[in-house]
Amino acid sequence: MQALNYTNARNSFKSIIENVCDNNEEVIVTTKNNKSVVIISLDEYNATHTKLKQDVQNAIKDIQKGDFLDIDDAFELAKKSYRA
Repeated sequence: MQALNYTNARNSFKSIIENVCDNNEEVIVTTKNNKSVVIISLDEYNATHTKLKQDVQNAIKDIQKGDFLDIDDAFELAKKSYRA
């Protein structure tokens, strides 16, 4: 992942877009007042968005079926896998 300040990004925006799209790179662009954005390709955005929507739909179905852990059970399971 590459990080650039706003001025450098503005001066090389076309090549940034090409690199992001051609090499599936991500680029962080920051401003002087510490505001930041991430540039990703539309293909990557669509894939991530689709996967997220599917994961949410699957989670809702699991919850509706009662197929989930309560917080205490989830915490115990996490502790066991951490120790392993």
